[in-house]
Amino acid sequence: MAFAVFGAVLPAQAAPQPMLLLENHLPQSDADRINVETLILQRLSQSAAPELQIQPVQLSTLRAWQMLKQPGNYCALSKIKTKEREKLLYFARLPTTIYPPLQLIGTRTFGKTPLDLARLLQQQSELKIGVIKGRSYGAELDKLIAHHPKQFFQRSGAEAAQNLALMLSKGRLDALLEFSAITTRSLQHLPEAPKLYPHQLTGQPLVRGYLACNKSELGLQMVQWIDQKMADAAYQTDVLKLHQQFFSADDFALLQPELLKVFPQAMSQTD
Repeated sequence: MAFAVFGAVLPAQAAPQPMLLLENHLPQSDADRINVETLILQRLSQSAAPELQIQPVQLSTLRAWQMLKQPGNYCALSKIKTKEREKLLYFARLPTTIYPPLQLIGTRTFGKTPLDLARLLQQQSELKIGVIKGRSYGAELDKLIAHHPKQFFQRSGAEAAQNLALMLSKGRLDALLEFSAITTRSLQHLPEAPKLYPHQLTGQPLVRGYLACNKSELGLQMVQWIDQKMADAAYQTDVLKLHQQFFSADDFALLQPELLKVFPQAMSQTD
């Protein structure tokens, strides 16, 4: 792939290039933050300025994917990189976020972990599991969701994660496919949040989320610019710290080796 020299297109003295960052959750306060990428977005915006001006726009996950396929200055954070998606989008070289493996989260236990979700669905055909419409859960889980449409309740909209968590807390769903930290944060405002039972699933890896932009010349240029900014040691150190701030001690212990591998410039500053 031939890469354009970004500085030739976007000189330092030019007006900032706007990037419309399509997000499904834009918190009004720190108490409303339910994912680590909303913390990292602030840091990324600082690094990108003044050449690139990141402008978050709240949309549902499904609508954001529709917009990303259109030419223009559309990008999104924390998208899973797949071969199919790389045909449609340009992805940054480094991830913006790394999450622990997806879990099955219920208000009761479903047995010893790690669980074989396919087997569980066969054994308990009455289960209703909440998932976000338009979101990729990885090839294996996406295939499982498609093959069991009656057992997966799909919710769309900008507040889908919070709404699904609320449905779980009220007993309207048996479980969610989610990250434990997201569900916990989604229910943190409830006066009496239910006890959650996270279940590890067989074959689930750590999840990397990437910045992705539409497949146009401008999209490629914006990704190249972000790649340059993410290589900065101070940025990588801050991203490591933001992951530590967001996740539990156990989750961060699981993530730290991968974070240090992905962000090697942070190593000398975290010893």
